[in-house]
Amino acid sequence: MRRLDLAPNLAIATLWADWLCQGGIPATVQRAFTSGIAGEIPPDQALPEVWLTDDSHYDRARALLAALRARPSRH
Repeated sequence: MRRLDLAPNLAIATLWADWLCQGGIPATVQRAFTSGIAGEIPPDQALPEVWLTDDSHYDRARALLAALRARPSRH
């Protein structure tokens, strides 16, 4: 397993993981419920993470995530 990225919230992490799975890249959300202890631990350690179950998909997963994050062009 390999961490792909931190997400700003659980909804975004779930969206990213679902997007990757639909693209044929198995992914999971880790630390989904740590936001409840954000005051007890540093904030960046309370963010949900998206993990890949197979490290060999890392480059493709980064590309898919970048495509998802890209804003559509307005013409």
